[in-house]
Amino acid sequence: MSMFVCDRKTVRDFLNEQLREDERLDFLLHLDDCPNCWETVYAATKATHPHFYKRAPKNAKFTDAELKKLEAGKDRKEEIFEVA
Repeated sequence: MSMFVCDRKTVRDFLNEQLREDERLDFLLHLDDCPNCWETVYAATKATHPHFYKRAPKNAKFTDAELKKLEAGKDRKEEIFEVA
């Protein structure tokens, strides 16, 4: 197992999926212990895929119509058919 050296090129290559498998595994182990590299990877991934990082609002509010629709769905029974 080779030792990982923390540098910008390795982080860039990791983000661009250009590391060999052994280098990639070493880097992933390194991320557990290096908050600087972890933050860099997190920020880059968040910028690339922002839809994965959206949070629902804390105070989500439903309209009366939406609540009635949800309540009506609770009473509905689903039938299960077995196919032979």
